[in-house]
Amino acid sequence: MSLSSMSSISGIKAAFGIMGVSSHNTANLNTNGFKKQTSNLHEEINGGVTHTVGKNTEPGAIYLDADGNMVESSNVDIAEEAGSRVGAKHLLSANLNALKVADEMQKSLIDILL
Repeated sequence: MSLSSMSSISGIKAAFGIMGVSSHNTANLNTNGFKKQTSNLHEEINGGVTHTVGKNTEPGAIYLDADGNMVESSNVDIAEEAGSRVGAKHLLSANLNALKVADEMQKSLIDILL
């Protein structure tokens, strides 16, 4: 497999990782005390990218529940999660297109050689 293909595949995996983190955060939007996860992208030596998951420790908003107790809400911002998903969609699309072009180039090269 070519280096460009491997690089594109790593970008596709990273995009799915970002979408997974965003989905997890959105699912826990109304969970009191939940701390959102963060997506971190790191460049690999061969030109690819790796995705790691971190944790954001910022406190959520404090409010009074029905019993009069102070409760910390989650620190998830739905607008931030929507933006993260749009970015992941574009990352996925760009890497799929790059993978398609690399495949077409390899086929053309084989045709020329044969």
